[in-house]
Amino acid sequence: MAVTPGPCPSTGCPPPTEIDCILVDKVYDYCIQSDTTSQLCAPLPDTCATGTVTGISCTVTGANCSFQSSTPAATTNYINATFLISATVQFTITTTVTTCTTSATVTMLKTVTLCGPSGTTQSCTVVSATCLPPAIMDGNVCTPGVVICSTFSSIAPTQLLVPTYGTCSPAPCVTLPLPPCPPGPLFPQQCF
Repeated sequence: MAVTPGPCPSTGCPPPTEIDCILVDKVYDYCIQSDTTSQLCAPLPDTCATGTVTGISCTVTGANCSFQSSTPAATTNYINATFLISATVQFTITTTVTTCTTSATVTMLKTVTLCGPSGTTQSCTVVSATCLPPAIMDGNVCTPGVVICSTFSSIAPTQLLVPTYGTCSPAPCVTLPLPPCPPGPLFPQQCF
């Protein structure tokens, strides 16, 4: 019986055929959290100074997160890891005369407690970012903040001893049918 990736049958998985030592990135700690940045404003472009404002929107065009530093936490092997999170927002302002855009970037520091023994590396990833509804205030277009959902992890390369069924063998690819070859007559039709 061939063993393939996927869930085990209701009768259970067969016993492993080997025990292998594999090199993997072991996740020592992993968490997710949503935070809201401070207010973000950009000057209203001169091109939008004419006409009456009929609409304002904002879109997060880029967001990233990077590890900055860490300090030992109160519990052994735990650290307080600090990350820099940033988001760039593009504002779109529509008036009765024109549509214009402007952008601004907001940053924030975020500290989380992670299991981080010596040899681990801390990293983060922005999963999603959304700006709150914008408004025009004192010649600026502003959003009250950007809601950023991020994951934080502590990882280290580790050699693990695992039971296995051997190496993975690829299944045949599913392909689209080929067009006819040749797609039409190769030579002009003979005159009779």
